[in-house]
Amino acid sequence: MNNTRENAAQVHINIMELLVQEELDKQLKYYPQTLKSYLNKIEVSTYALNRLPPLYASSVMGKEQQKRIGKYKYQAQINLAVRRALAAIECDPLRKSMPLISETSAEYQVANLALIKLQKFLQEHYLLPTHQTLSWHNLTTVMQQVFRKIAPDDFSSNNLFSSSGYSRENNMNGQFFPLPKSSEESE
Repeated sequence: MNNTRENAAQVHINIMELLVQEELDKQLKYYPQTLKSYLNKIEVSTYALNRLPPLYASSVMGKEQQKRIGKYKYQAQINLAVRRALAAIECDPLRKSMPLISETSAEYQVANLALIKLQKFLQEHYLLPTHQTLSWHNLTTVMQQVFRKIAPDDFSSNNLFSSSGYSRENNMNGQFFPLPKSSEESE
């Protein structure tokens, strides 16, 4: 059983998006810089994609196959759709629109804001030095240090692992494994 493959996030992508982006970049090379700065590439791509068929893939091999099909069968259509999209967006390059933000991006922004607020709270209460920055990489370590500061007896390293059902004896490469339940606990 391959846990890495089973636990990896499964995704599918529309290869047509990649082909449209390549074509857009190619065509924009010939545009003056002043006009390029006003064009919203997402709007141009969206306009073109709405006039082209999707080419979805969910594997590396499928991605390569769909790319070949897209370039062979649809390159002329892609070229024309991007040209038309550029012309349509050029008509009103200063038009204001409210962009869509992905749910993942929005959640990430909320999580980062919470991390910043936590850092500020810890620093205001002298639980985190002002020169130290809280990050997703050091969050666990920093919070363990904070808990040990505020309640040293409750959060000593020995007490942490024995009361939580984890054992240092079972530690392999820094991972802690649950202790087997005793017969009294399992009943």
